[in-house]
Amino acid sequence: MRVNGQVVTELGTKVDPQADTITFDGRPVALPKKRYYIALNKPRGVVSTRADVHAARVVTDLVDLQGRPLLRPVGRLDADTEGLIFLTDDGEFLHRLTHPRHHVPKTYRAVVEGIPDADALVRLAGGVRLDDGMTAPAEGVRLVRANRPRPGQDGAGAGEGTAEVELTIYEGRNRQVRRMLAAVGHPVARLTRIRIGAVRLSGLPPGAWRHLTAKEVEDLTHYQEKHASWPTAPSPSRPPRAPSPPGSSRPKRPS
Repeated sequence: MRVNGQVVTELGTKVDPQADTITFDGRPVALPKKRYYIALNKPRGVVSTRADVHAARVVTDLVDLQGRPLLRPVGRLDADTEGLIFLTDDGEFLHRLTHPRHHVPKTYRAVVEGIPDADALVRLAGGVRLDDGMTAPAEGVRLVRANRPRPGQDGAGAGEGTAEVELTIYEGRNRQVRRMLAAVGHPVARLTRIRIGAVRLSGLPPGAWRHLTAKEVEDLTHYQEKHASWPTAPSPSRPPRAPSPPGSSRPKRPS
């Protein structure tokens, strides 16, 4: 081995890989390029792009790393949506997590107007028709909390109040969760993404970030292979039928 052209003969010789030229058998030796994988809690009002002349702040402004690596957001959250988003300088990682065939689930918690009934939850679980076609079914649809108006409260009436709803989707259409909830009669007042794959938002205050662990990166990179038993998103063009609400029945096809 040579360092800056000189043969190294002393055991324990220290070198600086950033400043010294190191060769072995005449071939240069270099450290693998460090890659960055960041989990960030995006606040409202921050745009999930690398640059936007019309935005006051973009997500990359919130991560200050030595050497200023060229980070890119993995997918998008609209400006009004907060919560978990990844940033990376690894193009392959970004591609695998954003390509539809990898089916990485994303879980959202929404505060909505009104209190969804069982029929609205069933519709979400079966897929909702939007202006760009039928969505795939949502997983894990549940009513987390109902906030009903107090008796005698001014203006209190049937159908008022708010609720928290949780659901998991595999697609990534523009403002999809907001549009799905609006389509079943419950516009979103606040929306937070709380999980991507097995990575949860918990522990990160708005605007804070952390490095993903090596295991998290490995699991996310090979998500479909490692979680082959997890449900995958059916094609939006032919979604399964939603189960019938209690008390109703579907007409049978003629044989």
